[in-house]
Amino acid sequence: MKLSNKDCLCPKCPSYPFHGESLYCLEGNSRFEVHERGCLCSSCPVYYEKKLEGLYFCNKDLIGDERIFMRRRKKGEDPGDYEKIIQIKIMSKGKNVIGSMGSPKKPPYTFDDINFIPAQIHRMPLNGDAKVNTKVTIGPKAKKPLKVNSPIIISGMSYGAISEKAKKAIALAAKKLGIAYNSGEGGVLQYELKVASSQLILQYSTGRFGLNEDIIKKAAAIEIRFGQGAYPGKGSYLPPEKISSDVARIRGIKKGEGAYSPARHPDIKNVKELGEKIEWLREINPSAPIGAKIGCGDIEKDIRLLIDCGVDFISIDGFGGGTSTAFTHIRDNVGFPLISALPRAAQIIKEEEKRGEVSLIAGGGIRTSADMAKCLALGADAIYIGTAALIALNCEQHRLCHTGMCPTGITTHDPHLMKQFDLEKATKRLENFIKVATGEIADFARVTGKDDIRLLDDSDIFSFKKGLAELAGIKWLDGSIPGGS
Repeated sequence: MKLSNKDCLCPKCPSYPFHGESLYCLEGNSRFEVHERGCLCSSCPVYYEKKLEGLYFCNKDLIGDERIFMRRRKKGEDPGDYEKIIQIKIMSKGKNVIGSMGSPKKPPYTFDDINFIPAQIHRMPLNGDAKVNTKVTIGPKAKKPLKVNSPIIISGMSYGAISEKAKKAIALAAKKLGIAYNSGEGGVLQYELKVASSQLILQYSTGRFGLNEDIIKKAAAIEIRFGQGAYPGKGSYLPPEKISSDVARIRGIKKGEGAYSPARHPDIKNVKELGEKIEWLREINPSAPIGAKIGCGDIEKDIRLLIDCGVDFISIDGFGGGTSTAFTHIRDNVGFPLISALPRAAQIIKEEEKRGEVSLIAGGGIRTSADMAKCLALGADAIYIGTAALIALNCEQHRLCHTGMCPTGITTHDPHLMKQFDLEKATKRLENFIKVATGEIADFARVTGKDDIRLLDDSDIFSFKKGLAELAGIKWLDGSIPGGS
């Protein structure tokens, strides 16, 4: 491109306030707000020589995977309005808008609106060297409960959505730390079974990819997946770009085909059939806890039905939960956030007198140790983390997961890009993050005067916002519980 600089008309363009800067179309975006009127793109010899498409006006960006040229967002323009214009442009090509990670929409309440209440005299805090139990048990009523050293569980991220190296790093970290991890819906690598089957929560999803009775027998726990926070009520989708030969082999599909999961299980049409499915899984693996994962919808009714069916644990995944690939119209507009659903779920388990028998796992947008500790105080027994685990591995939030072009090698199967992923270093980073986060959860227990993280409860927290305090049944700034008796 530089060879053609002498032909470029940018310095003569009446629309471009170049101030000494030279912009040669493909060398980079303009630093300036450029107005379309008077632009000479249509007569630029470089434009025709390089067979450029669309209109540049010096401030065009390439949007999405459909090669749509779109003007850059103007100063002061509402980002939400601009994003909707982009979505319409993509849809005008006959395509759904696809995105990665969790929804950018911000709920009115977050875990940042909650603080812990420090113990002082009425109950005294524990010293920093006081031992705090961080071990938890998933499915305590099962023949062989899943006992782990931390309440932090690495959530289901399927092979295909993430790379083989990322799957290996997660399994290695889980084994080293004695924590649980979820297979995700893309089948199970033999490496995972060899290294850390004793920590493996097998996800029994609607797509049934790569599942067989032999794998079910080897799992430490089994989770029947009905939905997740990023797309509750709609089956998942993995685009063809993410289906390598090995991913296709593990999933039992053809290379280059997109992988779709149904919105519901084909053989679970009612509660009776759900109960039968749970019993069938118990016949295959009599020892493992059997649970279910749901997106946050009709929480009260769903949890009561799951309890009636005899599950050992329930996983709830709130709005804002991350994923490799999601249709954004579902991701951004369906489901309750975890902060509103979790206290409701915990209350139902309490009302059904199943606290201590049916474990509750919370997930969906959890990032920090403070988020995790607050979930425990709101009634969770354990916490799922997904995006936080990927960031610890080395994810930089490029939000390219769905394209197969992840530059850090975490969500790609491109051999060149996967070279960017150092298995040993990534595993160590994930281990460090979970160790530190677990230690900080223990700190919150010490601050509240408790020597066991399982003793954290809603009496240990308050909210800065009255509406959230009333919603969650916790104290407000004046020490009272709004709406409480």
